[in-house]
Amino acid sequence: MVQPARRRLAPLLGGALLLAACGATSPSPRGSVASVPASESPAPSSGIGQVVPAPGSSSTIYQPNPSALVVAIDPGHGGCLDWGAADPLGRGPAFSEKTMTLAISLELKRLLEADGITVVTTRQTDAALAGDDYPDLGCHGAPFRDVNGDSKSGFDAEGKTRTRDELQAHLDLVNLARADLLVSIHINSTTQTSVNPQVAATQTYYTDETAWGMTATQRLAQLVQGGVVAAMRTVASYDRQDHGISAVNLYIVAPPLFVTTPQRPDPVMQPTRGALMPAILTEVGMITLAAEQDLLLSAQGQTAAARGMVNALGAYFANRLLAVRYDALLPGGAAGRVSDAVPGSGPPFWAPMVQRAALASGLRVRLTNTGTAAWPANLQLVAGWEATDQPYLRAAPKTTEPLAAHVPALAPGESVQLVVQTTVPVSARGILWVTLANGGVPLTDLGSAPLQLATSGP
Repeated sequence: MVQPARRRLAPLLGGALLLAACGATSPSPRGSVASVPASESPAPSSGIGQVVPAPGSSSTIYQPNPSALVVAIDPGHGGCLDWGAADPLGRGPAFSEKTMTLAISLELKRLLEADGITVVTTRQTDAALAGDDYPDLGCHGAPFRDVNGDSKSGFDAEGKTRTRDELQAHLDLVNLARADLLVSIHINSTTQTSVNPQVAATQTYYTDETAWGMTATQRLAQLVQGGVVAAMRTVASYDRQDHGISAVNLYIVAPPLFVTTPQRPDPVMQPTRGALMPAILTEVGMITLAAEQDLLLSAQGQTAAARGMVNALGAYFANRLLAVRYDALLPGGAAGRVSDAVPGSGPPFWAPMVQRAALASGLRVRLTNTGTAAWPANLQLVAGWEATDQPYLRAAPKTTEPLAAHVPALAPGESVQLVVQTTVPVSARGILWVTLANGGVPLTDLGSAPLQLATSGP
């Protein structure tokens, strides 16, 4: 649920209501990734520089090579301490926002995977990634973690610290999966001074403060908004409203706050590491209208909402001309796939490690054209380094240099393996940032998440 002017972070529910919900289960920090990109596995028969044809498929979303696309789904809220919008009738967590968003997300995942698309979810159960240990409210999950690096963790009176760390963990997971886009699914509430306006509506939020915000993200937001509105109207027996799209820096879609201003004095009000791809938050419906709540608790309503998003994503990918997926083929296993949470009290997800010697001798990287147009002949593979103790880089290094690797003009869905060879210029822990550039414009500026590799772990 999103308030019109700002995000309600982690609402404290009534004491008895919250306490009743929290005794049920202890969320696990693992198992949050519903699936990992199938394209991570090295292609054993492909040689360096050899173009691998698009496999082709019957996919309605991306026929050339659907498994090369990675859609990230974020079921809003979740875990023992965050119900999202509570059931207005006080019936418990099974009727709250977090239950609906998870059900819709799992249906969206099912539909996408049936169409061949790779899906990553930030949770597939009622789980939390950044901790849920608060015995006073009956919650006995994993210890809290300081994920966003503000030196705070835990559950404060308003729940903001816990929620910021939780959402940062979601963003980290999605960024390291190099998803093509992120859809965060929520259900709104219009409760005002204990009065529930009898309104049902859909609204979608995005940020226009990224290089791709006014183009790719705005288009994605409009398509998802239109798709959900149209689909929900086919199953609703009551009037529904279209509240359109709004450019608002809600935490899950906002870019990092690099410079504070009088208008934005608090850097933790935006993520430390923002989404590196188009990201939207869609308020599918409203929990405070009883008929809407019942519909969104039903299989019919959940399928309709998910189907509307699938239709929107199909339209989005059909008109995305230039895009790329990178996969580093590390010895002995998949490269860059989302791993289990690392132990400790900091961020759970970190860039995959690669030995300095492997980079110096040459590392295989697979590039796949995930757009709908053939790549131009002048694409260049470029890379840069930065020394950091952060899990990965939130923005490109100050300097990137072309790599000595010829990038063929791949057709949609085609892939090629190239050798990335570079000497690590930093003695401390370094992060390698790899992207393609088109006439000097990096594809990261179009919303294609970069490949990031680290010389050591946390």
